[in-house]
Amino acid sequence: MFQLGDNMFKSKDFIFMDVVTAEGKKIGFIRDLLIDFNKGKVIGFEVSPYKFFRKNLSVLKEDIVYFNKNMVVKKVEKNNYLCLNSFVNMEVIDKCKNVFGMVEDIIFTYDTFEIKGIIVSSGFITNLLRGKIIMLVNELILGEENILYIPNCDNNFLKNMPHNFFEEGKANEKN
Repeated sequence: MFQLGDNMFKSKDFIFMDVVTAEGKKIGFIRDLLIDFNKGKVIGFEVSPYKFFRKNLSVLKEDIVYFNKNMVVKKVEKNNYLCLNSFVNMEVIDKCKNVFGMVEDIIFTYDTFEIKGIIVSSGFITNLLRGKIIMLVNELILGEENILYIPNCDNNFLKNMPHNFFEEGKANEKN
């Protein structure tokens, strides 16, 4: 079981963060997260250089010195890895082809960058009424067109509920 808090991140916490070397040289900004879906880990970040006509660079987790408003790194690479954006907006389905929604983001830990969950959105109105679904990464299989959800037991995913607006007797109103 995990709890969202100061020790968890979403991809949106890093996108457009400036990346600099330990010597202070500006490299670029974070464009995407690098994912090892089989191991369930964020392995680094894709960096878009500030200079035009340059290819994207990769920063691996072990090359990160520090991050807060900026990310300080030891080195960058030019290798290609699986990026989060390659499966964001993919549909999550089960064996019977029931659609749960589309991948919106991931949740991962501060210290190990281990992916704890995938945030699945099923549409604006449904998100407002029922909340988004957070599925555990060890119950998902990444395919070329979809992500397959195979639960370990019945109804074992979490929901992100907006509020208890629509439940009777839960309003904090005075008569």
